[in-house]
Amino acid sequence: MVREDATRGGGTAVEEGAAANPPGAPLRWHEIAAAVAHRRIGRRVVYLRSTGSTNDDAKRLAQGGEPEGTVVLTDEQTMGRGRAGKARWVTPAHTSVALSVVVRPTLRPDELPVLAMMAGVAAVWAVSRLTQLGVALKWPNDVIVGERKLGGILTESVLSGSGAAYAVVGLGLNGNLPASALGAFGEGAARPTTLLEEWGNVVSREALITHVIEGLDQLYAAVREGEWSAVLRPYRAFLATLGQSVRVVGAGYGKDGLVGVAEDVTDTGALVVRLADGERRELAHGEVSVRPV
Repeated sequence: MVREDATRGGGTAVEEGAAANPPGAPLRWHEIAAAVAHRRIGRRVVYLRSTGSTNDDAKRLAQGGEPEGTVVLTDEQTMGRGRAGKARWVTPAHTSVALSVVVRPTLRPDELPVLAMMAGVAAVWAVSRLTQLGVALKWPNDVIVGERKLGGILTESVLSGSGAAYAVVGLGLNGNLPASALGAFGEGAARPTTLLEEWGNVVSREALITHVIEGLDQLYAAVREGEWSAVLRPYRAFLATLGQSVRVVGAGYGKDGLVGVAEDVTDTGALVVRLADGERRELAHGEVSVRPV
């Protein structure tokens, strides 16, 4: 594993509409680092040409005392994983986005799902800024185009007392490759897709990652100030799950799960589902999965 890093310093920012790197070219990570060096999120960028999991790398840094705001980037991720380790996240070399951010939030354990919501909003903003795709979110942690999965979010935290010692916010987006190169994501999982597949053009990964980091920085600043509406309002607006008939699957819900209509999301990320008998259930973020009926 080869690691390079950058802290605050000069350089050329990634401009809107900048030409995309040719497919197969290494990430111009120095441009990203220069563009976000003045922000809390992005004050330090660690680049890995290839790694198993950026989340694991970020956790190791956090355990060693890394200050919040450090971003870990890679050009190739070989052992990425989905929520609860249920699926493998494939990031072929020089094609896509795989990043993780170290944060040290002053949040209660039940408030930590706001970090995943924050990452989802930042991802939608970034993709929408560079493409004309109708990108949305599927509860709790998928970035989607239609019914197909464009990306995923994985947040992991270590608790200390009544709060978090640190948290790692991981985000993956499928970029400049055909969807056929990704394989299957497992039984019940949404079919994967890519930006190239949906938009038909090569996307600048440098611009995309820069916009993601900018969005994360803006939203995390709001969370730090207690202004949760800055995250919750766009999250609800982007959440395609709301208004859908869904099947809830997971421990305690039987073989066939529960069927109802997804009506809302609470401030702590729980999905509110109204069952056929009128009962409203709040499903904790991360404990169950929902599928369209």
